[in-house]
Order: sequence, then structure tokens, then C-alpha cells
Amino acid sequence: MLLFYFSAFALLALFIAAGVVVGGRGGKKDYSLGGRKAGAAGVTGILLGALVGGASTVGTVQMAYGYGMTAWWFTLGGGIGCLMLGLRFASQLRASEITTVADYLEKSYGDRGKAIALAATVSSSLGTFISVCAQFLSCIALIRGVVPIPAWLAALVAALSIWGFIASGGIKSFAALGEAKIIILCVVLVTCAAAAAFRNGAAPFVDLSFQPWFNVFGRGFFPEVGCLASMIVGVFTTQIYLQSIAAAKDIRSARAGAFTSALLMPQMGLLGCWIGLTMRASGVDVSPDKALSWFIANNFPPLVGGLIWGGILITVIGCAAGLILGVATNISKNFIPATVKRKYEGGGRVEQLLVTAMISIAAFCAIGGAGSMILEWSFVSMGLRGSGTFLPLIVAILRPGALPPSWALASSAGGLAAMLLWAALRLPSDPLFAGLALSSLCVGTGLFHAKNKRK
Repeated sequence: MLLFYFSAFALLALFIAAGVVVGGRGGKKDYSLGGRKAGAAGVTGILLGALVGGASTVGTVQMAYGYGMTAWWFTLGGGIGCLMLGLRFASQLRASEITTVADYLEKSYGDRGKAIALAATVSSSLGTFISVCAQFLSCIALIRGVVPIPAWLAALVAALSIWGFIASGGIKSFAALGEAKIIILCVVLVTCAAAAAFRNGAAPFVDLSFQPWFNVFGRGFFPEVGCLASMIVGVFTTQIYLQSIAAAKDIRSARAGAFTSALLMPQMGLLGCWIGLTMRASGVDVSPDKALSWFIANNFPPLVGGLIWGGILITVIGCAAGLILGVATNISKNFIPATVKRKYEGGGRVEQLLVTAMISIAAFCAIGGAGSMILEWSFVSMGLRGSGTFLPLIVAILRPGALPPSWALASSAGGLAAMLLWAALRLPSDPLFAGLALSSLCVGTGLFHAKNKRK
């Protein structure tokens, strides 16, 4: 295994060093938006770099091995969200030249804008942080799948790697290396899927029944639709995803990047499902969270296996980096006083300190959740981000000025509160449905009253 470890960590060190070099070019103004110079490939790199990480790789193989094709909902829903973003919303978001979701809401809803922006920032930041924890869970699973170390030590390795990736680069290095990361991931997943087909063929799938292994609604219609809904609302309300649109050099690049992401993401998920199902069909008995690491270590020569494993780890680290950058931007712009940001080099230093704090907290949270189902964390994360923010944001983009600010605030705060309360009371069905139901009721009522008032 010495060759395995050497090739894996050599690739990881090379990637981190490249991020430092790329990120060191340019000024601090590039930290959050990269100077708004990202082309279509750069937008795709940022968007997929943050969307495709531990959940799309380790988590998808884990759930496919344990439950079957239901694991596809994360990448399929993410692809649909990107498609919707490119079709109708990327143009308006890029033309507005606004950095954060909260900024857009504040500008759109006048005197109640600050309160709505606050609710959006809280839900987005909390939900995104849960996703960061999911990335740490993926890192821990990957590392412990090939190295017999305790969870706390694996979390420490992950934390240092993530910090090293983004400490000096911000969005600029994330965009540039995000493109390389997606290429690496595509090659890795195709290689793994080909190895699974070569070793086991399609014959073992005959032993797997349609239910639950090949039924995308294997755990029930409403739970799976809830997963899809959480992905769509999450894509529209997560800071780093919309930040990728804001970083585009023009509207055409923003739309092209969203469309490319929509095309690639579901296919990556299918490859992960193929790997997990192949392992299940061949009778491999392993802890589900370590399924991907086991597959790589046992199906490739050590030198090649190390490179493939390292490529997956880079994907997870890059995803965590993007999500953390998004939360740091949100908090810095909406909670840190301007006087403090001016004192610390225009805010760049503040964001770097926030990044370090979030990495530390997420590592501790992941240690306690090691071994749990990664995609479950991710779906909760996505739903929480969009439960109250999604509908007010969509109305602000599609029908500016149509929704009264007071009803927008009720929709935002009510949707978030309803989801949290539903989850706290452990009521049946997905808590996201409760949040979206109350949020849509407030939006519908507000639009109705506004229309009658204009008559």
C-alpha cells in the first residue's frame, strides 16, 4: 500500500500547491468574485466544484450500495436545478451584479429587505454549514477506508487539506482548479465504472430485484420527491452556486456554465450508482460509507488506485472549500460591520478568519457523525437553505415589485420556521414540504392582495 499512499498524497499536495500559486495572482478584490472574469468553463468549475463533492461521490456510492437507485436523486436534482438556473434566471442574476442572495432580496423588497435578507442569510448559512459537515464525513470515510486511523485524526487531515486549498486563493483558485477537478472526477468515475463492468459484468445485476435496487422511488414517492425538491430549492438559494453566476464575465458565460453543469452532474451520479450497485450485486460485505474506498483499493494496482482515490479526495476537499467560501462571503457581507472590514484589508482578512473558524467547527461536528448516511445530511442541508428563501427570491426575479415586502418577509421567516418546527416535532413527511407550503401560502396571499389593491 506504500505506492497507494505515495501517489494519492502526491496528487493532493500538487493540487493544493497549484491553488496557492493561482490564488496568489491578483489582488484581494478577487477573493470573492475573481474580478468577475470567469468564462463558461470557470462558471462550471465553481458551480460543479461546489455541487459535486462528497455527496455526489462517496455519498452516492454509499446510498446505492445500501438502498439502490434512490441515490441518484442528489445529482439528478442538482442537474435539474442548474438547468432551471440557466434557462430563466442566470441572465437576471448576472445583470444585477449583486454578490449575495441577501443583497438581491434586500434590494428587491425595500423597507423590509434587511429583515428578509437576514432570514435568508441565517437559513442559507446554517444549511450550507450542514453540507460542509457532510463533506467532512466524506473525507473521514475516504481516509479511514484506506488508513486505519481514528475519526478525529482523519478529520484533522481533512481540515488541514481544506484550509491549505483555499487559504490564499479564494474564488479565483477555486474557479481555475475547479475546472481541473471536474475533469479529474469525470476520468476517475468513468475509470471506476469501467473497472466494475470489466470485473463483474452486467450479469450480477440479475440477482438484484427492481424493488428497491432499481426503483428511484424505492423509499416511497413522497420521500424521494422531497429529495428532488430540496435539491432544486437548494441550488437557487446557496451562496456559492449563485456566486458562480455573479463571477461570470458576462451573461452568456453565466448561462453556458449553468447548462454545462446541468448536463454533467446527473451523469456523474449514474456512474456512482453503477459502482455501488455492482458492489452490492457481487456480494461485497463492507461498511457502506467505506464502499468507494474499498472498491478503489481492491480493483486497481496500488499506484493507479492511489491516484484515483486522491482524485476523489480532491473533489471532496474542493466542494467543502467552495461551500465554506460561500458562507464566509454571506456572513462577512451581512453581519460584519463595515468598519471592521475596512480595518482588515477591505474584508479579505475577515473572510479568511471566518473560513478557519468554520473548518474547525465542521471538523468537530463530523467526528460525532462519522459513519452516518452522507446524502441524508445533504438533503436536509439543501432543504433548509431554500425552505423560506426560495419563493421570495423567485418572485423577486420573475416579477419584480409584485410581492409586497411584508408578505415576502412572512414567506421567508414563516417557511424557515415551519420547516424547523416540523422537524423538531418529528411529524410525518419531509419538513421541507411544510416550509414550502407556508411560504407559498404567504406569497400567494400577498400577490392576491397586491393585485386587488391595484384594481
